[in-house]
Amino acid sequence: MKKLVSSLVMATLLFSGISGVTAADTAADATVKHSKAEKKEENKAKLNAKAAKWGIETTDKTNKEVKAAIQEAKAAKKAENAEKKAAKEAKKQEQLAKLNDKAVKLGVDTAGKTAKEVKAAIKEAKVAKKAENAEKKAAKEAKKQEQLENLKEKAAKWGVDTAGKSAKEIKAEIEAKKAEKKENKK
Repeated sequence: MKKLVSSLVMATLLFSGISGVTAADTAADATVKHSKAEKKEENKAKLNAKAAKWGIETTDKTNKEVKAAIQEAKAAKKAENAEKKAAKEAKKQEQLAKLNDKAVKLGVDTAGKTAKEVKAAIKEAKVAKKAENAEKKAAKEAKKQEQLENLKEKAAKWGVDTAGKSAKEIKAEIEAKKAEKKENKK
């Protein structure tokens, strides 16, 4: 009888332990399932936030479809940025080519120089060219004045009045006086 009672007690303990374990497992599964559902909702909310940031409509779309749409939007943005960057670089190269053309015309060496350095060199060359042109103009004007003085001396020698007359007019009158003198000698 002792064996029978002890077997019953053991059986009771055994079955009650199993049912307790089973009950605990069911509660743990419910928590895990609840956590998975919560994570899924959190992921969906995060995905919707990303989609909203990219301007993508998420109504009636699965997470996979939303992810794919986001990836497409990102790829499109990258392509757009690459195009902008390429256009900017092309414009920069075009400006540099124009600068180089100007530099060549002004005799500026552009080898190994940045665009800013080329611009500065072009500015310096322009200033130097203006100064050179001003010097040339002044020298030309001085030569013109010297020639006019020589012409006036010649006119005085031939008895030609120079008041209010241009150099061409004075020369013409001197030539006329020379021709007249030659005519008188014959």
